[in-house]
Amino acid sequence: MATERKQLLQEMGQRYFEARKAKGLTQEEAAEIANVTQQAISDAELGKSFLSPNSMLNLCTAYGISCDYLMTGEISDKDVFLIDDQIRQLDAKTFHHYKGLTEHFIAAVLDKRDKT
Repeated sequence: MATERKQLLQEMGQRYFEARKAKGLTQEEAAEIANVTQQAISDAELGKSFLSPNSMLNLCTAYGISCDYLMTGEISDKDVFLIDDQIRQLDAKTFHHYKGLTEHFIAAVLDKRDKT
């Protein structure tokens, strides 16, 4: 059980870190959003401790990820809806650029996966 907890903490910590970096936030900014100390953010990202449910929810909202994704690494419908909401805010020209980039990215990922 202790090994499972440690692994969960490390996996969640990596997802916290990646999501924060993707949003371009510092640990200090994340701490302010979560209403915790910078050390608490650092400990969570390093897999040393869990954040409170309220702090976790605040960060997931700010990072644009679901709590399901944070805890399990699985993409849920909520994750898709969060991205969908962002896409709907684009103007037509930007949307078409985004669509082209996305198609190229997915093709490259699938091609790389097929080669491995």
